[in-house]
Amino acid sequence: MAILLFLLAATPLTLQDALGRAERANPDLVAARLSVRVAEAGVEAAGQLPNPTVQGSYGPDEPTLFGGIDLKLPIFGQRGTAVAAAEREVTVSQAEALSRALHIHSEVRRAYFALAAAQAQVALAGEAQRLAEELARLAGKKYETGGAPLIEVTQAQLQAKLSAQEALDRAALVVNAQQALNVLIGEEPDAEPRADDPLLPVPGVPALQELLARVANHPEVQLARGQRDAALARAQRERASVRPVPDVSLTLQRNLNSDGTPYLGLRYGLAFDLPILSWNTGHVHEQTAQASVADAQAQAAAKRLSGEVRAARTRWEAAGSRARFYAQEFLPAAQRLLEMARQGYELGRTPLLSVLQAQGEVAQARGRSVDAGQEAQRAYADVEEAAGGL
Repeated sequence: MAILLFLLAATPLTLQDALGRAERANPDLVAARLSVRVAEAGVEAAGQLPNPTVQGSYGPDEPTLFGGIDLKLPIFGQRGTAVAAAEREVTVSQAEALSRALHIHSEVRRAYFALAAAQAQVALAGEAQRLAEELARLAGKKYETGGAPLIEVTQAQLQAKLSAQEALDRAALVVNAQQALNVLIGEEPDAEPRADDPLLPVPGVPALQELLARVANHPEVQLARGQRDAALARAQRERASVRPVPDVSLTLQRNLNSDGTPYLGLRYGLAFDLPILSWNTGHVHEQTAQASVADAQAQAAAKRLSGEVRAARTRWEAAGSRARFYAQEFLPAAQRLLEMARQGYELGRTPLLSVLQAQGEVAQARGRSVDAGQEAQRAYADVEEAAGGL
């Protein structure tokens, strides 16, 4: 009873609510979104022109006074390629955020139904405890009337104590599952959510070929391709960086005429960097090599994810079939057997050992049904993550 009150006191939570809270408050997702903002600021920084340089001087020598302004003008592709490279970094950050969100989404589903399974196991343990205590009372009454030996009473009482301890152990697992879910959805450690969505039925998944077709657009594959494009954009930026950058200067000088009268003169200047010592070939080759690595990683990710889709869908199908078997066939048969055994024991036609064995089979069937339901939900999350979302 205390365990059931513990579950009822917890805060009800649906899967969609859990996913929404994770989207808003999961620390990793918050950090990923902030990384996108950092990359977007990088585009703004890449598009900014260099500040002009202002200088002035005064002295006894000619010219006694002069001042000037100097401005570099990256007009031969330097600014454009820098902006393009920064924009590619934004694409990479967005793909990283999507990939992280997909992983967290699947982790929340796994953790949510791990909590649902733990709650179901607690309820089953409570029911098993109730049945064991009823059987112990029945054995005691039969002993008092001379219908059962003392050893049966002792066996029934021992089974009731074991069932009570099992219920306490299951309750501890609920607390562990709550803490794991709290971390993912950004809740405080002392929060006590209760999974309200049932383990079964498990949502359906598309056909295998449709799932495999989705792998090409998986965020992880898109991330590797984005990294390739970003590396190529950086290589282009390095090529453009060695092009001459016009340096325009304007100087105003105070000079003296031949007769000693002062006058102001204006001088224009134009300078270029001379790329004769370095063409940035090392940096260009480095970025093109990184592009090749990222391209290979994209192909490897696509192959790996295709294999994971096949395996996860097979597990989903097998676990769902197993869950239906235990829930619809095995468990009802075990419950009928238990009822027959209890009635036989009350009439003195069935030994206590048969009743205990039947109770154990019912508890085992219920536990396996819960485990199969959790495994099916976990396999669904695996399919979802491997396929890039469902």
